[in-house]
Amino acid sequence: MKTIIIGGGHSGLEASNIIAKMGGLVLLITKNINNIGEISCNPSMGGLGKSHLVREIDSLGGLIGYISTKSSIQLKKINVSKGESVYCTRSQISRNKYKDISNKIIKNKNISIVQDEVEKLIIKNNKVIGVKTKLNIYKSNSVIVTTGTFLRSKIYIGLNSWNYGRFGEKNSTKLSKQLNILIGKSKSLKTGTSPRISKKNIDFKNLKIQKGDFNPIPSLSSWYNLKKINNFKDCWISKTTLKTKEIIIKNLEKSPIYKNLIDGTSPRYCPSIEDKIYKFYKKKTHNIFLEPDENEFYLNGISTSLPFEEQIKLIRSINGLENTIIKKLGYTVEYDFFNPKNLKKSLETKNIKGLFLAGQINGTTGYEEAAAQGIIAGINSFLYNSGKKYWYPNKKNSYIGIMINDIINFGITEPYRIFTNKNKNKFEIREENSDERLKILSKNLKIKYKNKLLIFKKIIKKKNKKFIFK
Repeated sequence: MKTIIIGGGHSGLEASNIIAKMGGLVLLITKNINNIGEISCNPSMGGLGKSHLVREIDSLGGLIGYISTKSSIQLKKINVSKGESVYCTRSQISRNKYKDISNKIIKNKNISIVQDEVEKLIIKNNKVIGVKTKLNIYKSNSVIVTTGTFLRSKIYIGLNSWNYGRFGEKNSTKLSKQLNILIGKSKSLKTGTSPRISKKNIDFKNLKIQKGDFNPIPSLSSWYNLKKINNFKDCWISKTTLKTKEIIIKNLEKSPIYKNLIDGTSPRYCPSIEDKIYKFYKKKTHNIFLEPDENEFYLNGISTSLPFEEQIKLIRSINGLENTIIKKLGYTVEYDFFNPKNLKKSLETKNIKGLFLAGQINGTTGYEEAAAQGIIAGINSFLYNSGKKYWYPNKKNSYIGIMINDIINFGITEPYRIFTNKNKNKFEIREENSDERLKILSKNLKIKYKNKLLIFKKIIKKKNKKFIFK
C-alpha cells in the first residue's frame, strides 16, 4: 500500500525519501513538479540548533544535510569559541543546485509523482482511506499532509494581496476547510521574505566581508565524503542608515501589518524591518546580511512587505546598495496552521488514524524543522502500513525529540523554531555525536542507505589531524 504525501517541500521530500529507503511505496502529489525542494526564503541551511536537526536527520538516513553539502557555496563553523554543546555548522547554498539535486533524488523507483491539487481527504470510520484531487481519486491507508504555507494563505505587498502560498503559486482552500472540521479549528501565522537584488552595482568597498572556512570541515552531512568547495562565495554585512529609518516611519501606513490587514503572529526572532525600526526605534542601525545565490544576493535581516517603490527606496538607503536593482520583491505571507496538541508523538492525528501532519502546518518555521518532522512522519506512516509499533525520538536523545515534545505538549503561540537553549542536556546532545545517538536506531528501523561514516573518519584524520571525531 502506498503512502500518499501532499506537498513537495522539505517535509514532503524527507517523508518520501525515508519511506522509499524503508522499502515502502510513495505517491507524492504536488501542485508544481518543478518546485520540489524549493528554497523559498534565505539560501542557507543550519546554524544554532538547526544544524543539530540536520545532523540528526542525516543520521536517520535523511537528505537535507547531504543536499546542503552538495549544493554548498560556503561552509562555516559557528560558536567555535564557545562550548562543544553549541558548536554548529552553517551552509550557504545554491538554490538552483539544491532544487536540481532534490529532483534527481526523488526520482526513485518507489516514488511516483503526480502534479495535481488535493481538494479532500477521504475518511471512513475515523480512518483515512485516500484523497480526492482535482483530477482523480487515489486510495491509501496513510496520508501525510506537508502543505507548508499554502493552506488558505495570502501574500501581501503593500496593501495589495494575492491568494498565493508562494509568490505566483495558488493557495489551497478546500483542504484547509475540511481539516478545520476533522482536527480542530485552524489559526493564522505569518512569515516574510526579504528582497533579492542583482549582484551588479553593489559597492562592496562599503561592506564588511564574511568569509567561510576554506579548509574541509565536518559539514552538515556526516555520512558523505567531504570536498573543497570550488565555487566558494563570500557573504557580506551592511547596515541600515538614518535615511532607512525615515523611509520606514514615513511609510508604515502602507505596511499591511501596521494597517491590521494581517491577523497571524510573526516570528519574534526574525522580525520584519518595519518591526525592527518601529519597536526598536532608539537603535541607530541594524545589520543587513548579503547572502550570495547565483548572480543575486538575498538580503537577510530586511524582510519587508512595503510596496514596490518603497522597497526600492528602502534598499538604496542602505550602505553600499545605493545603486542596486531589485530582482525579486520581499513579501509577507499569512497562512493556516493547526494546533499540534492534536497530534501524537508519531505526528499522527489523534482523531483520524493514518493521517499525519508535518512541517509548517504544525506551526513550526524553517526548512530544518520541517524536514525533521517529515522524516518522523514518513517513518511512522511506513510502520503504520506495516502494522508495526510507532517509533519516535525523545527529548533526552535528540533535538527532533525536543521539538516534537514542545509542539504537541505546549502548542503554538508564535512560529516555532529550535534553539539549543531548549535543551537541558546540551553536552550529551551535540551536533557531532548525532551518529552515536541515532545511528543504531536507523539500523533497527532497517533504513537502507550507504554507510560512508568510515570514509568520513579517514578523510578527517588525514586532512585535519587536529579535529577529533567523537
